[in-house]
Amino acid sequence: MRLFTKLGIIVFSTLLLTACFGENYDFTPPDVTLMNNTEYPDTEELTAVNIEWDLDKLYTKKTDDILSVARDQKTLVYHKGQEMRVVFVTQDFAIRKLSAYVTKNGIKTEIKVDGEVFNMPNEKGEYIMVLHLLADSGTVEYVGNVLIE
Repeated sequence: MRLFTKLGIIVFSTLLLTACFGENYDFTPPDVTLMNNTEYPDTEELTAVNIEWDLDKLYTKKTDDILSVARDQKTLVYHKGQEMRVVFVTQDFAIRKLSAYVTKNGIKTEIKVDGEVFNMPNEKGEYIMVLHLLADSGTVEYVGNVLIE
């Protein structure tokens, strides 16, 4: 009976270790959401448009007209001057620089990003938001269609 117990433990341990080695990791660029810093936090996802990411293998995507891609996205509604936090769904990379800007009627306005926090524009209207991530694994541009009330 001891022989069967030892054999069972060996087989179980081998299967357990084999399962650990077979893990499949996702090395694609991270998804990003915007989270408002209010009493009732809500998150909205931005769309990745231009990607050059090299974590395990090179992942690239080039979008020529990012503004039209942004216009096709769900409209994200925020308040003027509202504080937002950039949240990466996975973060197995080091951020070197995070920058953002909005465009309205063809006019580009830079947004000051402090760490991963920024404020929405202080003027009401429809904007296209572009968030640029520079990380040790590459670069990604994200876009969103934003309405400031």
